[in-house]
Amino acid sequence: MIVITKKNRKSSMRMIIIFSFIFAMILSLLLQIHLAYGLEMDVKCTIYENSDDDENGDPVDVRIFVLGLKGNNDYTAEVIPDHNLPTSITATTDYEGIFWVVAKIPNGEKSLLFNVNLYEGKDIDGNVIASGDDDAPCHPIPTFNR
Repeated sequence: MIVITKKNRKSSMRMIIIFSFIFAMILSLLLQIHLAYGLEMDVKCTIYENSDDDENGDPVDVRIFVLGLKGNNDYTAEVIPDHNLPTSITATTDYEGIFWVVAKIPNGEKSLLFNVNLYEGKDIDGNVIASGDDDAPCHPIPTFNR
């Protein structure tokens, strides 16, 4: 049993603080925990009316913009419309960690809400890194046939 007297109380506290700091540093190096700070995600959609691309309905572009990711890394965005089949798109971030993609949803005008989940890697099997949805209704852009 260690007995701390008034004489060695200060030195004992210093030793405890030093050993705690060393233990925390070794633990942080061994665990290699990757934290992402300040992820910002923006999701917007646009309907293309009277488009020649799809005879059954108007396609929708879902633009996905994410800041604060790891640079030069692969990420996959899964777009989940409320009335269409989900789709996914994979891209590599630039050196600053910016992810910018446009997902094309055929017959997307049937959907009112587009949820997006972002995964690290080239598939959607991992953990969700970020999640978001379009915060406003899709605005139509009329296209005219000439």
